[in-house]
Order: sequence, then C-alpha cells, then structure tokens
Amino acid sequence: MVPEHEGCPVPDELIGRLYISPIQEIDNIVSQLPPGPRGSLAAFCYSRAHLRDIGLAIAATCDLETLIDAGGRAGTNLFELSRERPAEPKQPYSWMRRSHISLASTATL
Repeated sequence: MVPEHEGCPVPDELIGRLYISPIQEIDNIVSQLPPGPRGSLAAFCYSRAHLRDIGLAIAATCDLETLIDAGGRAGTNLFELSRERPAEPKQPYSWMRRSHISLASTATL
C-alpha cells in the first residue's frame, strides 16, 4: 500500500468529496481518473481506517494489474477484498437493544 509518509495522490478537495459522498457514488467520482492514479488512491484510502470503505469502492473500479502496481502484494489482497459481496449493513448500537420483557399476569394470592 501507499506508505504512511507519502502524501495523498489526489488533491485534498477530491478526498473531501469522496468522504462526504454516498459509497454508491464513488465510481462516478473516480471514473475520470486514469487507472494508475485511481489504483494509488484506492491503496492510499484503504491503508487509512477512516477511508477503508472508500478504498474498497475505488479498488472495485480497478483491475488487478493496476492494484498490484499501486500496492504490490497488498494490491492483490485489495483486489480480492473489493470483489467480495458486501456484508449486510450493521445495525448501529445493536448491543443496546433491549429484549422484550413479558410480565406475569396478575397473580391471585
């Protein structure tokens, strides 16, 4: 992947646009980038936790060779991960959901 010390391969404005866009729009946003910079952007984003999903979405628009050029062996992994079926969306705070409580009917003493 892109080493931590290297800068972003695209202008900050594009990263900001990607960050606020729905994941379904990523393809449209990066479609104008040539393959090499797009692969570098995928590797850059994937290597940062807060941009990981964006990196996967961008990687899905790249071929294997482009991702290998951008990320070496990790590019192969990124290619495979980007082709996996997305997991079902997680329910936020699912651990906080309370189970239903049933109360006993009025007991006769």
